[in-house]
Amino acid sequence: MREPGNEQPEGSGEGTDQSLRGWIDPDDRLWRHPSELAAVAGLGHGPGGRPVRAHHSRLMIMIGAAALVAAGVWVIVLLSPASDHPSSSAEGGVTSDAPMSTLTGTAGAIPEAAEAASRSMVQLRAVTSHGTATMVGVAVAEGGLVATTATGLAGLKSVDMVGPGGHLLRASVIAIDHNSDLALVNVPDDVPVAPFADDGTLTPGANDLTLTMTAPSSTTLTLHCTPGAVATVGSAVLSGPADGMPVITSSGPGVDQEEGDPLLNSTGDVIGILYTSGGTPTFLPTQLVLGVSDDLRSTGRVSHGWLGVKGTNAPAAGGAEVGSVMAGSPAVGRLSPGEVIVGVESIPVRTMAELRARLYVLPPATTVALSVLDDGVTRVLDVTLSASP
Repeated sequence: MREPGNEQPEGSGEGTDQSLRGWIDPDDRLWRHPSELAAVAGLGHGPGGRPVRAHHSRLMIMIGAAALVAAGVWVIVLLSPASDHPSSSAEGGVTSDAPMSTLTGTAGAIPEAAEAASRSMVQLRAVTSHGTATMVGVAVAEGGLVATTATGLAGLKSVDMVGPGGHLLRASVIAIDHNSDLALVNVPDDVPVAPFADDGTLTPGANDLTLTMTAPSSTTLTLHCTPGAVATVGSAVLSGPADGMPVITSSGPGVDQEEGDPLLNSTGDVIGILYTSGGTPTFLPTQLVLGVSDDLRSTGRVSHGWLGVKGTNAPAAGGAEVGSVMAGSPAVGRLSPGEVIVGVESIPVRTMAELRARLYVLPPATTVALSVLDDGVTRVLDVTLSASP
């Protein structure tokens, strides 16, 4: 393999330059033909009758052999994969207790369906004014853009991606949306984008898979996949920064999980990321994660549309029941108390929290088609969202 800058001109290969093929004085080269070597110790004769001492010949042979060995080692180094040579310019340090990233981590009984999503996970380590926190980022766009929850980023001083061998590679926070408690982070690796599925058709009892990272007894991070079942869909966060946003709950174990761990459906598509590991695992749904991430990537903030209704969940997760319409809102004259919103752009809405999330990722001036149920009859109503007051 040729090194850049050492390319030979066309036609300059070996043997094309006759002036380089002439005889070279033995004292001016590092090798000897056997006919040039003295048969016994003492004085011999080389070409042209020039005297050649045996010890001088042996010395030149040793030098030539050493040169050949050195050249061989250098060729091996040049042809070795780049990943075998740690970069001296990598940011961050190597800590003795740092786990390996799943970029090179060990998979513990990962089913084939979950492999694509597992390759889209990275571990993040944040140094904050409150201490050090670890979390998981899931790739949502090319160029090393990963989404995670912002819970562990309060008072942030620095954030790194844990790379192969425990190397800490400097990452950066693109932006944080405090209303959804989601953050978009740029890591120094073009992580494959995860496969995503909308949670709109997800139902309680559906099989799911939870991917988690653990380091039980060594510095090698191990990836585990735990099967479970969806417990609830569209229930609201009752406190904290993401208050009022919808979550998915799962029967999967809530131990050894980190913020940002992905929840998958039975076919391996990501349907949510872990929002809290305390008690029953809860996950922010995909449609919210992707919508917020796209806004943060594009403008650095979420400019969300406003419909202007208050209400409650319709019985048996049957939609979002309008309780009142706010003055000056787009819903005035369009919606009435008692009507139930059951869909946004043909995507099912089962709770008020889901309605909020569906509209939250749409900018002002967006016209949306609402599926509205009134006295057993469903009609489609176009409403143009406005900016929130």
